[in-house]
Amino acid sequence: MASSSKSAQSRREAQREAIRKQRQAELRRQRTVRSVVIAVITIAALVLLAGAGYLIYRSLQPEGPVATPQGIPEGQGYLTLGAPSDSGKPVLEVHLDFMCPHCGTFEEVNGADLQTIVEQEEATVHLVPRRIMDRSSSSGDFSTRSANALVCVYEDDPDNALAFQQAMFDNQPAQGTAGLSNEEMWEFAQQAGASDSVQSCIDGRTYQGWVRQTANGYAQEKTSGTPYVEIDGTEFQDWSTPGALLEAVRAAGNDAPAPSDGGGASDGGGASDGGQG
Repeated sequence: MASSSKSAQSRREAQREAIRKQRQAELRRQRTVRSVVIAVITIAALVLLAGAGYLIYRSLQPEGPVATPQGIPEGQGYLTLGAPSDSGKPVLEVHLDFMCPHCGTFEEVNGADLQTIVEQEEATVHLVPRRIMDRSSSSGDFSTRSANALVCVYEDDPDNALAFQQAMFDNQPAQGTAGLSNEEMWEFAQQAGASDSVQSCIDGRTYQGWVRQTANGYAQEKTSGTPYVEIDGTEFQDWSTPGALLEAVRAAGNDAPAPSDGGGASDGGGASDGGQG
């Protein structure tokens, strides 16, 4: 009887020992899993921080020598379309960012009228490509890249600039994405009529320095947001009403004095109004 009791006790102790060992093994497994998960999260966080840090570092680095687009005077922070600057026509200035959703609305409402204004030379148009919303793209640089692409197309042939602008807004990427690739922008440039030289200009970011320093410096003297529109130096805010911009430009043209025999009137909203930031 005593022997049977001892045997039962031994079995219970063996069972308890087996359970204890299983529990310890499970705890070790859980600690290992937890350690692996923490390590993976830590590494992922470090990678994200490193990527963000690199983007910030890159954005803070001074640009090299600033390349000025051919046909643009040194220090001028806008592209010129439409009537010549000395024509005495109104000066229409437009600031746009290709990542800005409200700029997409501006293009939808006014794109055709802007084309009319340029083609019929109803105003001297100052087009200012902005890069305000770089941080709204996951790549951290889409606004700069796309602004550079517009300048590349303009330098190649100013007559293609607005067609390229329309294609870019027709295919505008959502905020938080990397934006359009250089290959996609080159495709739109080709559709607008750009020559082969524009591809290397887009890929090489030839006018990134001009966008970041010259255009940005000029624009910051006037506004910190986009879209921004002014006619003869006065901000025009009714750009969301279809036809209102064209009507306002034509009204300004009717009110403008005729150029004197000694030379054309100044372009009112030119480089003398702004300057390097």
